[in-house]
Amino acid sequence: MTSAGYAIYKEDRNELEVIRPGENMKRTIHCTNLNPASVKVHGVQIQGDEIWVLVGPNSNPRPNRKFIYRFSSLAGGANQMI
Repeated sequence: MTSAGYAIYKEDRNELEVIRPGENMKRTIHCTNLNPASVKVHGVQIQGDEIWVLVGPNSNPRPNRKFIYRFSSLAGGANQMI
């Protein structure tokens, strides 16, 4: 059975540390379009090939947007309202 993959947000480096499904080597995705000074990262969720970084304003206790990255391309950064 292959794993679903692994992703964690590293705020100090503003990047995602990921392990693709079925692999065991760590890789990074730079989150250049995500500004940790203006938004709060509430969590990271894996949905198939997509990695969702759930964010909201610093003053908001809940996320209202998600930035979407992908395991397959190790890229992304599209964002959507939740």
